[in-house]
Amino acid sequence: ASLPAPAAAVTPPAPPPPEPPRPRSAQLPSGFYNPMPGGVMAGYQADTGLDIAGSPRPVYALAAGTLDYSEPGHTLWTGPSDTANCVRFQLDAPIAWKGRLITHVYYAHLSQLASVQHEGEAPRRHVEGGELLGVSGVARHSPHLHIGLLLDGEVEQYRGTFLLAGDVRKVLGGYRNGEVLPRGPAGEAW
Repeated sequence: ASLPAPAAAVTPPAPPPPEPPRPRSAQLPSGFYNPMPGGVMAGYQADTGLDIAGSPRPVYALAAGTLDYSEPGHTLWTGPSDTANCVRFQLDAPIAWKGRLITHVYYAHLSQLASVQHEGEAPRRHVEGGELLGVSGVARHSPHLHIGLLLDGEVEQYRGTFLLAGDVRKVLGGYRNGEVLPRGPAGEAW
């Protein structure tokens, strides 16, 4: 009887190449990451968050956290010219504010998302401060990003559960309407 031929050696597959570094924004003097380099501070004092104006620009996480969602929906502005992508994430390190805690950040009106995380989907993805989240979009014919800071773990957004625009400005470093956020690390114009 003849013996079977020896099995050929199996070479394990090569590991996947490392991911290229993702674009990141620089830190602002306040210690937070720049949410929209080159964007112009806009909006009005009693808004439910801060508007940063500018034609489509990259949008970044102002601090590290875990995504609750990054998907279409979660906004009242759903007209034919509105971009309806939103991102909300829970901060790794809540921010003390006047005896309360800022626990979540909400971004609205994005035209593109860097990744999709459906609400309630596990596992929730972690984002680093300064990590690219998407591209700003439009609401009510105005190109801008809306940023909301939510208090004490309450994410339903009714009066008293979020900071108004003027307080969001203070948290980010006291920027006034018309001021332009710094451009990228080398001054590039995106």
